[in-house]
Amino acid sequence: MEERNLVGGETTPARRTGAARFVPAGLAKSFTSLGNRNFRYLWFGQVGAATAMHADLIARSWLVFEITGSSLAVAGVNLARAAPMLAIGLFGGVAADRWDRKRLLLIIQMWSLLINGAMAIIVIGGWVEMWHIYVLAFLLGGGMAMNQPVRTSIIPRMVPKDQLLNAVSLNSIAINSTRLIGPAIIGIVIAAWGVGPAYIWSTAAYGIVIWTTTRVVMPPIDTDAKRGSLVGQMMEGFRYIATNRLVLALVLLGLGPFAFGFSHQTLLPALVVDKLGRDAAILGFIMAAGGIGGITGGFYMASRVDLRRKGPIMLGSAAVYGIALLLFAGVSMLIMVFPLIIAIGISQTVFRSTNTTTLLEITPDHLRGRIVSATLLDTALAPVSGIIAGATADQAGVSAGYLTLGAMCLAVVGIAIVAYPKIMKV
Repeated sequence: MEERNLVGGETTPARRTGAARFVPAGLAKSFTSLGNRNFRYLWFGQVGAATAMHADLIARSWLVFEITGSSLAVAGVNLARAAPMLAIGLFGGVAADRWDRKRLLLIIQMWSLLINGAMAIIVIGGWVEMWHIYVLAFLLGGGMAMNQPVRTSIIPRMVPKDQLLNAVSLNSIAINSTRLIGPAIIGIVIAAWGVGPAYIWSTAAYGIVIWTTTRVVMPPIDTDAKRGSLVGQMMEGFRYIATNRLVLALVLLGLGPFAFGFSHQTLLPALVVDKLGRDAAILGFIMAAGGIGGITGGFYMASRVDLRRKGPIMLGSAAVYGIALLLFAGVSMLIMVFPLIIAIGISQTVFRSTNTTTLLEITPDHLRGRIVSATLLDTALAPVSGIIAGATADQAGVSAGYLTLGAMCLAVVGIAIVAYPKIMKV
């Protein structure tokens, strides 16, 4: 913080009072945007939603692998969850630009709470079958397709432009801080009592998300945004991406760490069981270690006031992600996993923060929901590459699956550089 000297026109450090005196200045700077009440409640909602997401991810992956023993089956269920994002994800972006965002978030979160609650009842009651898991994963994916475009596109309306990178980075910290503690706890819970209590956890988390959302005051939607048809507005978003080469390059570059790299989680149960001979508790700790990397990268990005040369940072972090996946193929001991998963966590958060911030900065406000939803198509494609990696792992071993994902991730980086060399100067 700085305060202006009205006599000389110079800036001097603001006096820090209360508990702030005991927090290092660099660390305090990382939380600047949380001083905004509305963003603070939105951020706590992100923490709750991420907690539920990670509990569901571990519980669902472990349950499917326990039933089938197949990485391909795990990837198939993840694909069922992602299918709505591919089908209606762009309409979610239109909805974020067109309708009352607070009401949308409340509907989405109530829907997610009901789906997680239904899963808890089915599992605890002993009635779970694979078709239950597929159907409920698909229904949960419908809510996810709408949720993130609304949450992300509203951030620039809540914080000043000079706090945008900080706010986006804190969103990543929210996701990764829950990865640090949540998966380890969920892994222990599953190992001790089974999958059912994990879904009780995620259901309760959505209750907290709903409460925080009721406390947020959302900026009103411009009346012009409500004009025209849903399809027409979606096509407007496509035209903007197609005619803006930088936006197109940023969206396509996300295919590396988001679509191909992120799907490595499909292979984790097989890695833990087949190569390391461990159980669900270790799976949770591995996920938590990724959270350490994510938080580290998030705090670095959140402490940057003016980050220049975002292009090289994006390309470099995506390349690190791909190299780490290639190195996973050689893992034979548990101790080898942790530095690699931490590197993946750091690179993913750094990439996500720079990529999302750049897109939000250059995109007009009335199009932000649609552009954010286009980037989420990258995430929705992750289960598709997970199917490829899972099938490869089932046929040729889990190492072959990691080699496949790492190669695809690095190939995207190379294609992005060749297709749009100016991205190096962003």
